[in-house]
Amino acid sequence: MTGVTEPTAERPRKRRRIWIAVVVVGLVLVLGGVVLLGAMKSKLNDSKNALYDGKLVAADYWSDKPQILSSGFGFDGIVAASAVDRQSTIDAGGAFDDKMTCNKDGGATDADRSSLVPSSTLTTTAQIEDGANPQFVDGTPVVFSWPVRTDTLRPSQFRWTLNTGEVVGVDAVTMTPNFEYNERNTVVMFTDLGNRGLPGEKDARYPVRLDVVPASDGTELMLAGPNGDVSATGLSNTTDNTPYASGPTLVGAKLNRIDSSPLGEGPVAQNGAGSMPNDERTMYGDKGNFRLRMLTTGGFSPDGIRGVLPTDFQKFFRIHAKGPNGSDVVIDKAGVPVAVAGGTLTVVGLSDVGKPASTDGQVFYDDCYADDHDNYFDVIISGDDAAARSITTLEIPALSGGYSAFYNPGGPGQTPTPGVRYTAPGPTTLQPVIVALDNPMRVNR
Repeated sequence: MTGVTEPTAERPRKRRRIWIAVVVVGLVLVLGGVVLLGAMKSKLNDSKNALYDGKLVAADYWSDKPQILSSGFGFDGIVAASAVDRQSTIDAGGAFDDKMTCNKDGGATDADRSSLVPSSTLTTTAQIEDGANPQFVDGTPVVFSWPVRTDTLRPSQFRWTLNTGEVVGVDAVTMTPNFEYNERNTVVMFTDLGNRGLPGEKDARYPVRLDVVPASDGTELMLAGPNGDVSATGLSNTTDNTPYASGPTLVGAKLNRIDSSPLGEGPVAQNGAGSMPNDERTMYGDKGNFRLRMLTTGGFSPDGIRGVLPTDFQKFFRIHAKGPNGSDVVIDKAGVPVAVAGGTLTVVGLSDVGKPASTDGQVFYDDCYADDHDNYFDVIISGDDAAARSITTLEIPALSGGYSAFYNPGGPGQTPTPGVRYTAPGPTTLQPVIVALDNPMRVNR
């Protein structure tokens, strides 16, 4: 049987049609990629912008007047790293945890084990000063008594004076990890602020004073108070502490009733999705009646790398209350009812840490537990109203009290590198508790 031969003139036209189809498919793929990339960038921008929207929902204020509660040096040289593998971490003076064990699929990653903060974190969450390119910089949290109006926040609003007399500006600022709408008291700043020298040591360099000034564009930082917004310009704070001599501590503790539905809690846009929701209702349902929130000078960690677990109350904390006969009563265990003046109180556990353990094997209370690393912890308490009013003090006994200590993110981990100076453990702390059952001391905007 004789085959049909395609006309010679038809062959080039067919090839052209094929090439056109290939080009069209290629253009569709390229345009689809551009659209997808644009959508991803838009989502990242929206997520970052949400940190600086000025919104507050039941945000705590901690005193009757605006002030800087703490501005101590945070940690040296571990922020905006180009890599977080073991050698890169050690070369930067960070901690790398070789001992970490985790139940999640694949076990602990380098990111889990390293104390370094990758540079991508800054670009996606921080406001970076024009012309600045922060790399392996220092991090320092600044805690205000009133929530920050984040839509007025600029890097150039902060001026540091060092023990050497140098005056230093700020390369970048972020509300991460203190971005939840009911938080926002703490701004984290990044720049070269010092080294790991201790006070009195030759060549030691660390900040001793912070002043709030108008930004380079004239914007003033605003704080949200009970009677409206006020300018933070002119506020200052002095310190003689470096974290390599003494670690993080408390600057506030406040007792509120638990709302039927938590206000201002949870992720903001995409921020916090890995560790939230972690509010009291998500963690414990209707088991608690009161929330004892603490405000810290820096991120709290058992060693500088691992997260704090919801079950860690009796490892780190004690609560003092007035007893039935007026004596001091100590609550030092979760799940145990304690008789105090006015009734009984029971610590249920900690919230505002990370997600609750899951039955699907996604969240474990182990070395890889992802807490939110912010400047807040909540102790959830059940009991009588009159009994709650007997609470007087929140205590961190620390190492000197026979308990575990807290470190900030510059701590040693479980396997510190010999010869490297890491941030020190925090001290014993007795923080008076504000009983805010009649006036919750919160603001909205």
